[in-house]
Parts: sequence; C-alpha cells; structure tokens
Amino acid sequence: MKRLPGLLVAFVVLTGCVEVILGSDQTSTTAPTASTTTSFTVTTTTTPSSTTTLPSGPPVAWVAPNGVTLAVTDVDGETIEVLTPCGKPARLTEGSPIHDVDVVIDPGHGGPVDTGAVASTGLMEKEINLRVSLAVEEMLAERGVSSLLTRTGDYPVPIRIRSEYSDLSGARALVSIHHNAPEAPVSDVPGVEIFVQNQSAESARLGGLVFDSTMATLSQFDVDWDRAPDAGVMTVLNSDGEDAYGMVRRPVAPSALVELGYIANTAEAELYADPAYVPAVSAAVADAIVSFLTGEASGSALVEGRIFNPAPGVGTDQCIEPDLEANLYPDVVDASVTTSGNTYEFAVTMSSPYDSPERFADAWRVIGDDGVIYGVLELLHDHANEQPFTRSLAGIDIPNTVRSVTIEGRDRVYGWGGSTTEVSLP
Repeated sequence: MKRLPGLLVAFVVLTGCVEVILGSDQTSTTAPTASTTTSFTVTTTTTPSSTTTLPSGPPVAWVAPNGVTLAVTDVDGETIEVLTPCGKPARLTEGSPIHDVDVVIDPGHGGPVDTGAVASTGLMEKEINLRVSLAVEEMLAERGVSSLLTRTGDYPVPIRIRSEYSDLSGARALVSIHHNAPEAPVSDVPGVEIFVQNQSAESARLGGLVFDSTMATLSQFDVDWDRAPDAGVMTVLNSDGEDAYGMVRRPVAPSALVELGYIANTAEAELYADPAYVPAVSAAVADAIVSFLTGEASGSALVEGRIFNPAPGVGTDQCIEPDLEANLYPDVVDASVTTSGNTYEFAVTMSSPYDSPERFADAWRVIGDDGVIYGVLELLHDHANEQPFTRSLAGIDIPNTVRSVTIEGRDRVYGWGGSTTEVSLP
C-alpha cells in the first residue's frame, strides 16, 4: 500500500489531550483542563503536479504515515475519519488504506504501564507478543489473508478500543497473542491455553485450531515446559457469569485469547530469544487462522472452564496518544565496535525525534543474531543540545558463535523501536 501524496494531516480533534501543532517544531506540553477541547491544526499545501485521491471503495482501516493502525469510522470526501488508539476521533488525509480485514491480530499489552509479565531474562511480554503478531500478519499477507494489528509498536491501546477496531473493521475473527504468568508445574508438553467465547461454536472452533497447530509446533522444541493441569481450550467466566477477559467478551467476531506459553518460566523465556521461535510459532498461528477462514475444520474440544476475575486493564485515563504524523522512536544512525580483551565495546550514535526531560531516547541495546540481548545502556537524561549524540558501553560479553549484532534504541514513552543498525563483530 502506498502513502497518499499531496495533503498532510488536515485536522484532528481530541479531548483532554495536550495541544500539538503538527507540521511545526513547536510542541506545547501544557495539559488542558478536563472541560477543554484541544485541536491539532495543520496548514495544508498542494502542488500543481500532485493531487490527493482516495482509493476506490471505502477503507475499513487506515495506517498512519508512521505505521500506527487506526479503525475508520467514516469517509468524507478526501478526509478519513478514524478512531485513535486512545479512543479519540480524528480526521486524516494521508496514510495507507486497508479495504478488507479478514482477521484482527491483537498483540497483548503495550506501553510503559502495561508491560505484561516480565521474564527473569528481562524480556517483557509486550515485546514478544508484538514480535509474534507482526510475523503472523506478514505470513497471512503472503497467503492472501488481510489482517489488522491493534498496535504496531510499544504504545498502549485500551481493551475497549482494541475491540472497537475489530468491530469497525468487520473482521471475521480475532486472535489475541499472549505469553503466560505466573509459573505452573513443570511438564513434558507445552502449556498452551486458549480462552474462547462462552456459547460460541465458531470461537471454540477457532480456539481448537490454534491450540492444535501451536501445540504440534512447540512440541518440537526441547524445553522444560510449564503447564497448568487443566490447560487446553476453555471458557473463563467471571463471578457474573460473563467472559472474564475483555478481548474475548467484547468483540463481535469469533475471538480467541492465546497464551502461547509461560514467560515466567526461565526455560521458556530463553526459548523466546531463540531466533527459531517466532517464525515457528507465528506460522502455526497463521496456519490455524487460514484453516478457520477457508474451511469448516475443527480442532480440540473444550475442556472444563474456569471461574476467574482478572484485574482491569489499562484504561483511557492511562492511555498515551501516539502522534499520528511523527516518528514514535529514536533512530540508531551509526554504531562501531572494538574488542577489549575477551569483551566488546560499542559506540552508538542515536537521533531522537523528541528530546525533552519528558520524552527522549533513554536506552540502546545490543541484540545478537541469535536473538539474545547482550548489553543495554540506560540513558538518564535528554540530549536536547546534542543531536545526534554518541554514547559507549564496554565490557559486553558475546559468544564467538555470534558474528553480527543489531543495535536498537528505546523511547522513554513508547519503548523499543525505530531504525536499527547492524554491526559485524571483529
């Protein structure tokens, strides 16, 4: 899908957010009062040789220029009306249309508050959920299946908004990707758990297919798994007799919340860093989705359900609205490496799109070609008067079998992302 030429973002109306003048370098960080209506204003320009034309047929979803996905609520001439990740109405005239959505892929958790479970290795659930979801989307696209991600980066999206994205897009199915905690008993087989909608045969069919496919794939790895005694495809109801999890209860489409394993189990957390894990498990999920959409096959039957009252997720009051035009992440523009004894020293140059005490590039990390994180440099303050800036970290121990590494930056608000740099080890 190509970015529309011509106009920039025309007009966005948000309530209860900070005022931002898009298209300029000035950003006000003064929050309005609750009764204030705040607007984003942009001066639009055109050239004689460039015109803006919407794609044929109304889109059901939209991808902003920086990759943030949005649900379309209306199309008015050259303007697309959308629902932002924090549930605010917005109008756009630039981006990429999505005209049909077969399935919504929901990377569980996201943002600085809702990290999900955190492994002993430091891996956060929100990170591995997103990596798997992005791979599932890519594999589905290769098979002609259109999907919509509820988030494409490390920013929060309330559960209610994720569900509305699914409903507004008219998706035929929704799969929410998670990795479980706390720990469970050690097992010889994976502890995959699939939570499905109560009294929905299609949701149960979707869950059964995902369960069988992921179990078959994960069983090929030699791991000391964690597994609950009642693991399987099941309903989980709260004390009121409703589906306990919002990503199961709220969507109209047949939905399945997928716990692919236990990130709290160190053995499994190490597996998630294995470069073979994401391609394998995402292919299994994609296979199951294709099977659900194209046939009538069913997988494992439901096991006895649970009664559980989960804690509420991140609400709109904790939501951080992504800027739909600007980059969300810092870029790693250069990196070099030298040896010092048996360890390595890295000098990394970064550029941050926002640089203030409230928002700046606050870390970079070294990721081996084996997927393992070998070093992290935390940055404690902004570098507003030094852009781009270079910082070094020594004493990084990397095995001889690793021949190259990737350097990735982190935004203080939105997390890891942006342009990376690959470095060959001497």
